Amino acid sequence: MAKTRLLLLFGGSASEYDDSLRSAVSVLRTLADEKYDIIPVGINKKGRWLYYPGDIAGIADGTWASNPDCTSAVLSPDPAHKGVLVLEDGSYTLKRIDVIFSLLRGALGEDGAVQGICELSRIPYVGNGITESALCRSKVMTHALLDTAGIPVPHWASVTVRDLDRLDRECDRIESKLEYPMYIKPSGSDSNLASGVAEDRASLISHIKRAFTQDDTVLIEEAAQGRELRVAVFGYDRPFASFVGELTGGSDQALKIPADIDDHTMQFIRDTAIRAFHVLECRALALMDIYISPRGDILLGEVNTMPVLTEDAAYPQLMADLGMRYQYLLDKLIEQAAEHADSAV
Repeated sequence: MAKTRLLLLFGGSASEYDDSLRSAVSVLRTLADEKYDIIPVGINKKGRWLYYPGDIAGIADGTWASNPDCTSAVLSPDPAHKGVLVLEDGSYTLKRIDVIFSLLRGALGEDGAVQGICELSRIPYVGNGITESALCRSKVMTHALLDTAGIPVPHWASVTVRDLDRLDRECDRIESKLEYPMYIKPSGSDSNLASGVAEDRASLISHIKRAFTQDDTVLIEEAAQGRELRVAVFGYDRPFASFVGELTGGSDQALKIPADIDDHTMQFIRDTAIRAFHVLECRALALMDIYISPRGDILLGEVNTMPVLTEDAAYPQLMADLGMRYQYLLDKLIEQAAEHADSAV
């Protein structure tokens, strides 16, 4: 049986670069050599695409991009190529690809940009497509669509950079809708960047201005205090949800699966995750942040269309709890990408 020629994309210029490298290490150590012919292509922090012929250790310690054997590479958008053009001995050679597995996260990796190149190449690829990647990357668009569908989210408002010269008036509007404390974060970038909690008008304005350094649109939510849960969804036409896990342990958070919730709440959250998956037109996989407020409200927060895929990360843990062990999960993601592409032709 012929091996599957797999393009593994990792790295990227976003703040999630290190997470992508960790996922790549875990995936490379797990996928069977007899089943896959893997072509590793990394994107360094400056955005250069490099074919990486070195060992896994170079990715693990972050030195891969300085390997002297790295050469320029590009995923060809020409569907006649169906592969990667790699610079070798002064000229480009074509490495044909059967499936693309992108582990890129964040800006230009999880927002539809790379997915667009994959679509142009007409090579099957693991994960969500252009539209759903872009929608879920924008926290404001995610909230708006879920709100419209009647899926509960934290009370929220948004401002754009065009509102900067009338920020006091915008804060009047925000305060008429939301109560302090409020959580402010850039709509389309890593929530760990330029985010913060405002307790009053002065800190609200300060956090909004800071968030504008990362994105032109800012999301403001009533701070969703309470229990923080995770649920994973897998599949295409008939997706299914994992049991619900709960983050525990303070700053060194672990995931308890299943969470200590009653059967009715468990099923409601799983059903809500599937509804959100359909509303946002997701496919293949998604990891959803769920909150239970002190009042008992169940709220859907962010939807991650390319979660961290190390074996010990939340998404693989939740899938393993259902019986989809890590290697099997990776195999099925790759297989279903090819199958879905065939059925879509």
